[in-house]
Amino acid sequence: MRLFLLFFVAGIVVLLLQTTLLHLLPTHPVVPDLTLVLCVYLGLYHPSVGAALGAFLLGYSVDVVSSRIIGINAFAMSLVFLAVYLSSRAIWLQNPLVTSLLVLFAALIKGAALVLVSALFVSVEGFWIGAGWYIIREAFLAAVLAPLVFALLRRGESYVNRFRAAAQ
Repeated sequence: MRLFLLFFVAGIVVLLLQTTLLHLLPTHPVVPDLTLVLCVYLGLYHPSVGAALGAFLLGYSVDVVSSRIIGINAFAMSLVFLAVYLSSRAIWLQNPLVTSLLVLFAALIKGAALVLVSALFVSVEGFWIGAGWYIIREAFLAAVLAPLVFALLRRGESYVNRFRAAAQ
């Protein structure tokens, strides 16, 4: 229960950061996708039905807060969770560089899913070129921030585990 609470609070914090404060950074058009990093963390270290539901809810919360098309981020986050879950079963993923690369690929998967689904609903001239550059910049930014976010989440989990052990 405490681990669920940790991820719930982390989800709210990253959602608030991503939709408000991070827009003040000098990289403003490209905001780091911290919800994606949290989704990758759940897929790597907590592959369960609850984590899959959490990934879907992370995407849905991004949709509710800042998307014109409801459900598009929920679909993309679910797809990312599935891809990370399947790849984590085949690759040893404890190295921060490897996990950063996985976040990079997950961000590219999410971006491609968003572009393909958006293409069904939006027809704008030059959409593909602008979307492609944005996806690549966002993916690299998420990959750079992934080790820091993973370290913070691991530290939070260790506090939860120590508190659980002390309570027993």
